[in-house]
This record gives sequence, structure tokens and C-alpha cells, in this order.
Amino acid sequence: MKLFSKISFSILAVLPMFVFAKTNVLLEHAESLSFDKKQNAECQVLRGNVRFRHEGALLHCDSAYFYSNENSFDAFGHIRMEQGDTLFVYGNTLKYNGNTQLATLRGDVILINRNTTLETNFLDYNRATNVAYYFNGGKLYDDSNTLTSEKGYYFANQKQSEFKDSVKLTNPDFHIISDTLRYNVQSKEANIVGPSDVFYKDEAHIYSENGWYNTTKKYSTLYNRSVVTQKEGRSVVADTIFYDQLTGDCKVRKNALLVDSVQKLILTGNYGDANINNNTALFTDSATVINYSEGDSLFLHADTITCWKDSIYNTAHAFHNVRFYRKDLQGKCDSLAYTQRDSLITMYFEPVIWNENNQLTGNLIQMHVDSNSIDKIIITESAIAVMQEDTAHYNQLLGRKIVGFINENKLQKIEVTGNAESKFFPRDKDSLFVGMNTTTSENLTIYMKENKIDRVLIFPTPNGTLSPLDGLVHEDMFFPQFVWHEGVRPTSKEDIYRRTPTPVRKTIKTDKRRRK
Repeated sequence: MKLFSKISFSILAVLPMFVFAKTNVLLEHAESLSFDKKQNAECQVLRGNVRFRHEGALLHCDSAYFYSNENSFDAFGHIRMEQGDTLFVYGNTLKYNGNTQLATLRGDVILINRNTTLETNFLDYNRATNVAYYFNGGKLYDDSNTLTSEKGYYFANQKQSEFKDSVKLTNPDFHIISDTLRYNVQSKEANIVGPSDVFYKDEAHIYSENGWYNTTKKYSTLYNRSVVTQKEGRSVVADTIFYDQLTGDCKVRKNALLVDSVQKLILTGNYGDANINNNTALFTDSATVINYSEGDSLFLHADTITCWKDSIYNTAHAFHNVRFYRKDLQGKCDSLAYTQRDSLITMYFEPVIWNENNQLTGNLIQMHVDSNSIDKIIITESAIAVMQEDTAHYNQLLGRKIVGFINENKLQKIEVTGNAESKFFPRDKDSLFVGMNTTTSENLTIYMKENKIDRVLIFPTPNGTLSPLDGLVHEDMFFPQFVWHEGVRPTSKEDIYRRTPTPVRKTIKTDKRRRK
């Protein structure tokens, strides 16, 4: 410990002498030299092609006041500073301090560093650190971009610049408006560190407060709920966005939203790939579609959701554990597909749809969409429709095909074609059950009113029996295919994320008494 302390002390004792070591400003040329005692007794007045040298830099001017005892000078007229063969500074006046290597330039100041040019009327340039600072307005430009702002820093060694207040980056293809922006003149990357807007040929708009944008490749990485908007009405919001402006490819991570204001759809998830130019997307991890085209929004969740558009039509697929909820309509299945070409939503593998106290099931369910609203439900293969009267009585319909017609979000009519069978529990005028009506026919149509059976049409050759409830056992009241899926029915927009097992047949007990 003692040895370490001695070494540390010796280094600290020498370090200040190294950091603050001074070299004298050398006067190399002037056509005339005089003294101005009124200005300063030690002041040398220099005129005509004045040239100074200091720390590897040449400083030219028309005239100057040289304070040799202070190791500084004031220069006037045609200021030119040359630092090696890469950096040149011009201006009208210059104050230079050889001890601090600080150059203060005013009036028509131009700094040129290889392919980068900075223009301003007020520039402070520290030669020791190669950092230039301007205020009251300035402009920096290279072969690709022009940046203007009220204040700015240029770090010559790092080829980096920072701009503050009324920042604007202009490019032939786009422009950026920002509060604070950093720009690397070598990589042509703009680092967004404050509220910023990127406008691309009136075709796309980016808003971000944190991220970076490659002005050559038109590629950006954006953080903190940035927004990318395309002129056709599609936009992306996420915690992290990787966006290729040339192709429209967009990778999103965490709390992402893809919004289509034309189709009135929102696609959400924590992981997704999209192209906002041609409306293609794949979302996973809490993937959800929200359709807000009607009064009540529909919320649909699946493990994976994809959508795309060909030259005309939109198509969407939802894979595995599909569940959806709207106040008047709920459903579940394993997978789902939507095609705008035929306006059909197709549900695969144990699909179920609920509308109020009605349940529709089958091996395959299709929903027809008209003007963004479902107007028809088509069930083929093991089709069965169930209407719950109470917890023990369920009206049931079987047939090769069942079509439910929906109007104003309510089931208005049900058509059964092919081997139609039914079990109904009619009521008397006091709403008491009078028995169970069993029918068979080729076709059957039910008309609904206020969510109740209004009338039944059975054709062409109906057969039916009315059995009293007292003589029925449990098995008589249900078709063998009957399953009531209430336990897996989504109950809210939050409930669509609940994992549900494969439904099992519910055993319903009855005391065989007449019920209200």
C-alpha cells in the first residue's frame, strides 16, 4: 500500500506539467511591424500577409495585434487556418490564445474537414481537442446531407457532430426535423436523441425520440415507442423498431402495434415482422387482431397471426389456440383463415361460435363478411346449433349443413338442409315447458325474434312427436353429438388469452319437472 501511494503521488505531481505544457506562438511573416502603446505597450501591430505558426497549424491574416507576452493574438481580414492537409478554417476576425489553443472566429466562418463543411458567423474552435462550437445559427454539409441548427458541436477527431435547437437535416430523398440530433459525417448516421420527425418523399413518416437513422441506406433502429407511418394509412408503434425505408420491411419487438386506418384493423404482439408498403405481417407472442370497423370492436388472439395482400385482396391466417371476443359474438378454434376475395372467414378444428344464448359447432365453420360485418355463418360437417332455454333445457338442430343469418349483430334465421333433426322445448303462454318436440325432415328453417324462436318451418315431409317431460330420461333430451362448451367461451377481451383444454361433453342433470 505504501509503495502504491508513492507511485500515485509521483504520477499526479508530473501530470499537470504535461497537460498544461505551453508552447509559444511563432510569428513567421509580416510585411510591417510596429508598436501601439495606446493599444498595449507590448502589443505588436502586424500588417500585410501575416502568418503565425503554432502546434502544427499555420494561421494567416491581413493584419493582427500580437501579444507575445500573453502568447495570443487578434487577427483581422481574410483569416485562414491550416491544420495539416485536412482541416481549414476561414473567417473575418480571429482571437487566438496559444496557452489554451482556443480560436474564436467571427463573420463568414467556414470550417472544412475533408468532405465536410461547416458555415456560421460565430465559431469557437478548440485546437487542443479539435472540437468546434457554433451558436446563433450554422450549417454543416457533406456530399449527402445538409444540417442546420441554432447551436452545434463538431468533433473533428471523431467525425461526429451534435446539433441543438431548430435542427433540420436535408437530403434529396428525405428530411429530418429535430430538437437534438447527432450526426456522424463518416458513417452518415443520424443519432436521434430528442423529439424528431423524418419525412421521406411524402410517402413515409417516422417519429422518434431515441434511435438512429442511416441516411445512406435509409435504415433505422428506433426505441421508446417510436412511430412509423406510411401514406396509405398504415403505421407501426413498438418499443423497438428496425425499419428499412427503401423496402418497407419493419421488424418490431415488444408491445408492437400495426395499425391500418383504412381497413380499421390493429395487429399487436411482442414479436413481429411486417412490410408496411405492401401490407404483409407476421406477429407472435400475444399476437392479437383488433377490428374496430363496427360499434363494438372484435378482439382475436392466436399463437401466430399472418396477413398479406396480393395486387387486390387481403388475406389473413391465425394459427393455433384461436379465441375471439366481441360483446355479441365469441368464438374459438385451432386455426382460422380470412380471404377478402370471397369475403369468408373459415374456422378449422373444433370450431365453436356463440351469439348470446346460441352456440354453433361443426367440423368446419365459415363466416361471410359484408361491409366489414358478419351477415352469415355456414356450418358443414357434423353441424349442430344449440339454443339454451335454461340450465337444463337446450333446443338443438342437426343437419348436413346449417346456415345462420345475422342482422344487426343478432341471429335472425337458421336454415338446416339435409337430414334435418331437431329437439325443441316449447312453452305455453305462461312460459312453462309443455314437453319436448322432436322432428325429422329434409329441411328446416327457424325464424328468431328477440333471441327466441318465433316460428318453425319444416319441409317437405315433416315428422314429429311431442313428448311430455315427465316421461323423459336425460339421454332423451340430448343428441349424442351435443356438447355445451360454456367453460371455454371467451368472456371478455382479456379472456381471449386464456388457454382452454379440448372441450368435453357436459353432463346435464334434470329433475324431470316442468321448468320455467
